[in-house]
Amino acid sequence: METESKENIEKIILENYSDYQDLFVEFQSKFLSGLFTRYQSIENGNLVLYFAKETHQEILKKKNYDLNFNLSYDKFWENHHETKCTKKSIIKIAQEIFLPKETARRKILQLIKQKVLNKKNKDIGWLPNEQYKKNYNLLIGEEINDVCKLISFIYQKKNLSMPREEIIKEVKNKFSFYWFHYLEAQLKYLKLWSQQLKDRELILIFLQVAHLFKLKVKKISRKDLFDNPSLLKDFINASISANSVAEATGIPRATCVRKLELLVKLKAVSQDNITKKYYVIPSTTADDLVSKELTEKVVKIFSNFYFICIRAINIKP
Repeated sequence: METESKENIEKIILENYSDYQDLFVEFQSKFLSGLFTRYQSIENGNLVLYFAKETHQEILKKKNYDLNFNLSYDKFWENHHETKCTKKSIIKIAQEIFLPKETARRKILQLIKQKVLNKKNKDIGWLPNEQYKKNYNLLIGEEINDVCKLISFIYQKKNLSMPREEIIKEVKNKFSFYWFHYLEAQLKYLKLWSQQLKDRELILIFLQVAHLFKLKVKKISRKDLFDNPSLLKDFINASISANSVAEATGIPRATCVRKLELLVKLKAVSQDNITKKYYVIPSTTADDLVSKELTEKVVKIFSNFYFICIRAINIKP
């Protein structure tokens, strides 16, 4: 039954692929832009996500000894203060998030200097300063809303009645449970794309251009999208300048130009000869960059997350 439920959610996404991608690509673009802005690189942000997930996992362990343990967002920083840092080697961390060992070491030292990571009993953990916590509190509410928008999409397609406000309330009420699984999904997503592109900023820039790509015909399945490339001829494709990409992502313009040119070489985007703006080309899905196998893996990662969320929400007292 559990496998069928996960498969049913995956089926919903695959059958409503174009509608889902409109939401998901914009969501991921915003999420990764936020990571870059806060930590000056996606690699730094990737490390913070890793340590944050470890923190939520440690908080969840307290539930094993107290079934009434408060996992809510309101209690999060108090629970955070009581957690222990898990002992992990740099090699293990680097392997888990697909970074070279020396890069991981250098980035961790940068984050310690920025007072995002720190040491507790000689073990490294997500131990930010008070100013960081205040900024985090301002941002996390919006991110919870965005995550719940995706969960709500699945509810609607399953013809289940659940107001988004109720979903938000439940996520905040058991925050560490939902956020542990959410961060786990994001870490798997980043690792998957990092293995494909070997450049996390390239993922962000591609998404920033890709979210402008809209199909005129709604409810196109993923199978139709890959099996019938002619469907992609009928689309609305707004273009974007390197300046706009830089403003939206926080990545320096010169870096954006260089990476956009690389995406052109990879045939993921194209550049208008007159306006010099960039846009996604329909043939992207036919090439190896955004392969059928890769998109299937992404759908599986987030289908599992939605399944965990919907099951937990539906069995709440």
